[in-house]
Amino acid sequence: MAVTLNNLSNGETVHQRAVILIGQSESDSFDEDFLAIHTGDSTKDTFPRQNWPLSQRQFKSLVILSPGTNSLVLEHCHDGKVIAHTSLTITYVPLLQTPPLHLAIMIAKDSPLLIDCPPNKRGALSSAHSDLDAAINKFRMTAYMWQALTAEDMRSKGLGRRSFRLEEEWTAETLSREFLQSPHGASADHMRSTAKIHLIRSDKTVEELRDPQVAQQNEQARRRDDLHKYFEAALKKHGGPFASSAHPIVAGLILDSTFSAEQELILGHAALGCSNPQGLSLGVFGSHLTYSWPRFLEEVSSSLLDSAVPGDTVGNDNNECGTMWEACSIGQGAFLHEVGHAFGAPHTSGIMARGYAQDWPKNFLAQTGFCSARGSAGITVDDNTPNDARWDLSDALSFKVQPHFTLPDDVQLPQEALTAEPSTQIVHEEDQAEFLRLVISSPAQIVRVKFNDVEEPEPTIATPVNKIQFTMDELESRFERSKPLTLDVLGMNGKSRLVGNVWRLFSNVSFIRVPCSSIVLQKRGVMSQTLESEKNMDSGANSWDWAVMLKEKGKDGTLSRATAIDSRVGCLLDGAVVYYEDGHKTPCGPRWSKNGHDHHFGGHASEKFHLSEGVDIVKVEVGRNHQLNGLRFHMSNGTKGGYLYPSNPKHALEAAENERIIGFYGRSDWGRGWSGIEEFGIITAPKDVELPESIYDLPELQNTDGGNGPRSKLRNDNDEDEDEDMEDESDQG
Repeated sequence: MAVTLNNLSNGETVHQRAVILIGQSESDSFDEDFLAIHTGDSTKDTFPRQNWPLSQRQFKSLVILSPGTNSLVLEHCHDGKVIAHTSLTITYVPLLQTPPLHLAIMIAKDSPLLIDCPPNKRGALSSAHSDLDAAINKFRMTAYMWQALTAEDMRSKGLGRRSFRLEEEWTAETLSREFLQSPHGASADHMRSTAKIHLIRSDKTVEELRDPQVAQQNEQARRRDDLHKYFEAALKKHGGPFASSAHPIVAGLILDSTFSAEQELILGHAALGCSNPQGLSLGVFGSHLTYSWPRFLEEVSSSLLDSAVPGDTVGNDNNECGTMWEACSIGQGAFLHEVGHAFGAPHTSGIMARGYAQDWPKNFLAQTGFCSARGSAGITVDDNTPNDARWDLSDALSFKVQPHFTLPDDVQLPQEALTAEPSTQIVHEEDQAEFLRLVISSPAQIVRVKFNDVEEPEPTIATPVNKIQFTMDELESRFERSKPLTLDVLGMNGKSRLVGNVWRLFSNVSFIRVPCSSIVLQKRGVMSQTLESEKNMDSGANSWDWAVMLKEKGKDGTLSRATAIDSRVGCLLDGAVVYYEDGHKTPCGPRWSKNGHDHHFGGHASEKFHLSEGVDIVKVEVGRNHQLNGLRFHMSNGTKGGYLYPSNPKHALEAAENERIIGFYGRSDWGRGWSGIEEFGIITAPKDVELPESIYDLPELQNTDGGNGPRSKLRNDNDEDEDEDMEDESDQG
């Protein structure tokens, strides 16, 4: 009988050293049965034999490959006999041209070089699981588990078997017990190119690292981010691959973490990750759960099935570490969560939402142990078993376009497509303004569309599209008009767009009919994530609606062209000011504050640029994160003005081929904080049509009072409020 693999083909080429095998035996299995895996090349074994549990004929296992051709033999063993088997070859080609994930351990300058270890790991008698060598070996094994998990998850999502590579060095191998127990003789069989663990000496003492004021889980702590800062500073001082100019991504383990039973607090621990594409990106985690991690491949299955209770001498992180395997899952999974942040992943779902807590072992084994957190017995794991210890699809897609995850056959996206968010616009057919359509598009392609959290059959990863559209009639036939209709769009670059209420988009029509003519002006805009995700965008007295044209009438009624634009960018997009040939200026944003005083824009990254006569604005790029935070204008002569933060997503607004940009419109937050722009858009007109001067008199194409009434009313109201306040104070006296 045969052993069948579900996720790997004979002769396949892979680019990760650690690979997960998933399959089943055609022969019935019993509790004591196991899968034996032999790994070698054409002449000898290259890795010691490994045994993995079988559960109802299902198996999952982890293999460590050597560069070149690897011959694998899988044997279903029962009662000392092989009752089913298969063999295959896998070619492992390391991608040394891609940047690696670096592994580092930060050590206090007076560290005892020991980590927490409970009695049932012989913590009081032996340092086998608690000294520095143990920490190094456990970290190395964990990192290869991360690599294998990510590659298999990517493959299962249809993105190809891809993962980060680990920085490696030629040194004594520790990934098998056999290498550690065999004598290091002249044959040097124990030497391998394996993951390098950097030992980083901090200038902080153990006492400083264990200060309760820097313990992240101490809610009263004043400096809960400092351990991350300490680690970053130590890496930069160490130099080498950690120089900011190298743009390294680092997984950092804090060696001197410990559980204080007296304070009931884990000290010297922080679970923090930060991405800095222009410098050093770092995810850190404490060593307080490292005792539960496997030191080598032979311990992976036992570590993930161990239902022993850790005990009172070690910390129960998040009250989810009731057994050894749960402590292992939390430690390895939460650390990978922080590495995910270092790679730029936000809090989404799966691994980036603590999905690893109970599901972590399902990635590596075909069975699970008793779960104390849920009080549930172990199960057999197959393809239909729910597993939340995986990457969210948006995170996987964002990883895919990063250099650490590149495969040789990848088609590189243009830089603009890498950061472009999906676009959602309401458009109409020419000469049929009543025929409205929702058009969803992305230069990186769309891979998923969800209405009310239900995924559409298409597009998918396998069948992406550049554009997809839905008519209003179609949507009304499928969804209740009286209830909000949410829309979630995901692009192939991992960028997403969430619309809180599609019906609201339709009500905010994206065109303006010019009275007494057949001319239709188009509007194309982008909202902040915060505004767009709201189901009701009516912010009433807290918003200022505006429009500013590139030609505007002055006080004498004469039409004047724009000669300059001052783009006002700070921590968010404050606004802009358009200057005209006759000397007057108009803001893209509030004219006055809620107390009636003149509004003044901030913006430390602001830039004023001139518009030459005969030069058109052909594109506007808007920086977009939770808030709008950048603005750049592109001119027909190739020049540009304004500022965008390099690492932030941006949205491009362009006129169609037969149109030209004639103005801007938007909505600004008003009277709450900095009054930044929440929506920015362009107004376009047919390219070869002469516009009547009457359009410049249309109220919807001007910036007057923002929809909040005359300025004089505000001043009167504020005077009354001040009188009332004085009366209240006198009453209190």
